[in-house]
Amino acid sequence: MPLRVSPAGAWRRPSFWKLVFKLPSLLKLVRKLLLDGRVPITAKLVFGLSVVYLLWPLDLLPDFAIPLIGHVDDLTILLAGLKFLLNGTPSAVLEEHLEKTP
Repeated sequence: MPLRVSPAGAWRRPSFWKLVFKLPSLLKLVRKLLLDGRVPITAKLVFGLSVVYLLWPLDLLPDFAIPLIGHVDDLTILLAGLKFLLNGTPSAVLEEHLEKTP
């Protein structure tokens, strides 16, 4: 019997390229999750802090001093915040929003 992977399970372990190709759908999904009251506040807060870090002018590894690595750390923190949001969302809620998101 083949193992069935739910859509929510696939989004909890996103690859970099999956995120890039599905960026418009991902942005809609994140917006819906942030507005949903059933998503834990800690998951929303960690994701919000990762976005703030991305926009903050001071970095742990400055973009101008270390060009490539400086941008990679910003992206890594943003993806970690996204993963925390997706993992912190109950499966039923995530699957409900995935069904509605094209």
